[in-house]
Amino acid sequence: MRRLAREEGLTVVEVVVAGMILTVGGLGVLGMVDASTRNTFRAEQSQLVNNVLQQQIEEIRDLPYEDVGLTTLPANEAGENNPNSRVGGTAFYVKRNGTELKPMIAGGVVAAGPESFQIEDVKGSIYRYVVWDNCREGLCTEDDYLKRAIVIAKLDSTASGGANRRYQEIQAQIVDPEALPDENPGPAPGGGPVAHWPLWLTDTTCFQASRKELEGDHLAHNTRGVCATGLRTGNEPGAPDLLWPEAPPLTEESPVYDYATDVEPPASPDHDKGLQLMKGSDCGAMPAMEIATTGDADGAMFKRLHKWVTPEVPEGITDLALTGNGRLSLWTQSIEGAVTFASICIWVFVREGGEDTALVRPLESLPYTAHSETTWPSSGWTEIAVPLELQAPGGGEAEIALPPGSRIGLALSVDNDSDNGIQILYDEPSFDSRLSLDTTGTLPEWSPPEP
Repeated sequence: MRRLAREEGLTVVEVVVAGMILTVGGLGVLGMVDASTRNTFRAEQSQLVNNVLQQQIEEIRDLPYEDVGLTTLPANEAGENNPNSRVGGTAFYVKRNGTELKPMIAGGVVAAGPESFQIEDVKGSIYRYVVWDNCREGLCTEDDYLKRAIVIAKLDSTASGGANRRYQEIQAQIVDPEALPDENPGPAPGGGPVAHWPLWLTDTTCFQASRKELEGDHLAHNTRGVCATGLRTGNEPGAPDLLWPEAPPLTEESPVYDYATDVEPPASPDHDKGLQLMKGSDCGAMPAMEIATTGDADGAMFKRLHKWVTPEVPEGITDLALTGNGRLSLWTQSIEGAVTFASICIWVFVREGGEDTALVRPLESLPYTAHSETTWPSSGWTEIAVPLELQAPGGGEAEIALPPGSRIGLALSVDNDSDNGIQILYDEPSFDSRLSLDTTGTLPEWSPPEP
């Protein structure tokens, strides 16, 4: 009997299907490589632009004060990504969201631009603006002692960098070295020796008498209420966290915990540590001085605003006062390592008699300090330091009295002009975020931490 011939190998259809599968898979790999290349190039672009901006702002700082002004005033130009769209007549909107319109300064040596620049493969244009940063009654004719320089870099569109990238900017205040504000926020003569008072941010609620040992990852504390309420999470207002005058203790192991497990980044929820703050409203619209008794309407304000307070000043201390000078040091980084612009809002306040009263910036009479970073730290925990100049609302005495029963407070949020929220790490010996204030008088001696 004749055997049938064996048929082996691939049919034409099978070869075509295999080829299609190989092609599709190869396209996917090429897409991943292309996306990775784009992200790397964008990060390099941002760093180079940041260096250019820093150099430009330092050159303006080095000018004589009378020369810090524009040679000619720029005109308004349409376009969402055009810096000149923030020009309003002879004034300029200092904030990207179209607020804080301030008059521009002419008669100086600073060219407005745009001026082309190129560093390696990065090309773009530089825009410069100089405005009065302290204008009484809308005019700047009597107290011309504070200017603000804004330098913006707009990149040319590239295939690898992405079309029409959002421009980057940096701002700096420039003070007339021969002029002083009407009311000096420093201590008055004869106010006694100045002591440096560091207050560390902790993860302990102010319901406790002292800092407690960290207990691990947990839901975000709702800190919008009073200390007596104790620890609360979710939309129920509870005790602020504690400001404590001793650094975090050194231990053999200091794990980094997540203080807001309910505020997780969408792509990599295990990446975040410390406190994550979601982007909030404009600084002036945030209810930072409101002591909440009920939950807020959308149930998320506690994720956007966080507060800390000290224990009460003891009854026996009657001479404690702030000079108005201070500094906030925060260990921070962006969410998921993203290269983004971010701006934070900082309130330093006094809690007394069931009310929070914000200390104001003497030159602008604003109840908060705003700090921006064109590129927020993204490659690891980084310390940023923000100088603080404060005075009591309405001016008055140079020193800010802290009577018995009062508390010093700190509130933080992320301004809505930011690209995204941020992370803050504290209560850890290597990342000791703290508020430092200069004082006169007797510093409190609260109970030491439990062993």
